Amino acid sequence: MACEKFADFQIFCACIAETLTKDYKEENPAVPFCEFAETVNEDPQNSEVDKTLLGRIGISAIYFYHKLLQWSKGRKVLDKLYELKIHFTSLKGLTGPAKLAPRCQIVNVAAEIFLKSGSLDGAIWVLRESEWIISTPLWPCDRLDVLNRHNLLCTIAHEILPKSLYRQTFEVLQNLPGFQNSQETVEVSQHSLLFNKLLDACIESNSLGMSSSVAEFMVSRKIPIDFSFLRRLITSLGRSCLWLKARTHYKSALSLGCYPPLEGNLYRKLLLVPCYLSEIEMLLAIEIFLVSNASSIQSPGNSTQVLQIVLKRCEENKSRSEDDYQAAVERLILAARISDPKLFIKHVTVNVNKEQVYSLEHCSALKWLKENMKWAGKVWLFSNH
Repeated sequence: MACEKFADFQIFCACIAETLTKDYKEENPAVPFCEFAETVNEDPQNSEVDKTLLGRIGISAIYFYHKLLQWSKGRKVLDKLYELKIHFTSLKGLTGPAKLAPRCQIVNVAAEIFLKSGSLDGAIWVLRESEWIISTPLWPCDRLDVLNRHNLLCTIAHEILPKSLYRQTFEVLQNLPGFQNSQETVEVSQHSLLFNKLLDACIESNSLGMSSSVAEFMVSRKIPIDFSFLRRLITSLGRSCLWLKARTHYKSALSLGCYPPLEGNLYRKLLLVPCYLSEIEMLLAIEIFLVSNASSIQSPGNSTQVLQIVLKRCEENKSRSEDDYQAAVERLILAARISDPKLFIKHVTVNVNKEQVYSLEHCSALKWLKENMKWAGKVWLFSNH
């Protein structure tokens, strides 16, 4: 088709788009576009060009119904486009605002229609179909479109999270403005609440793989993470024998300041263990303690040196009962017992702060290092604690 004729054909299609919405009556349930699209599709000479123009006419119809808040009719247009396999998210409309709309805005409008008509699946489908595009040099959009996308995705996340659709929720949150290669700069910390809600829900349901992925994403993108959730994740991973992940997240937690710094006492053969830690966290702290003192422990003639562990009473936990502290003692003993190979700790004394002091038996420490130093050195050394 010659350029002039194609331009004329586009004008003709624009007239069709206007005609299909011209005599709109709210009480009439019919959606003229759907009948028109079906008729065009039945034509045996129907081509990809026809499909493209049909998609552009459809976008104009979508905008028309969106403006009037006629969600069910807009939904019928979208359903018809889906049925006919017309990938409208990469097209523009033919009339009015739809003709100049950026791709992000068109996707926002379509997703909102799906949402308002009760189809979460449809909203997520149209976003995936568009590859979650927001703003790119080829498809630029303005700040209002970015804000609308942010609000839209937050709404979707709030609706699907209570349905325990954690993977889909994570997918939605990962595509919030600011996480793509977008020209828009968005303060990602504003998304902290939603991400932490997702992390909490995943841990609560024991979805440890998803919990781990969410936590890793939050740390990598510097999204503020609730330390109590991170600690629960580390403990759950350890109790499920997922030690590699537990150690990875423990290292992240240390670097984020989730735990008191270790450096001050490690090389003085003294480990201070806060009494609020779980047995998993205690064991990981002991592992770092062993690796940090490995050269001294493994040196011939040093079998008489004493490695001490102090179970610290914490200022913020002064209101806790003696029973709570005794439970912490039992967790420390359990931490030594679940180590592979087992570690042996011996009660030595009670210090002036009424804190239990233990010594780590040298032979068990030496055996632990002999069996684990190869991997433990890589994990715990040369890293920022």
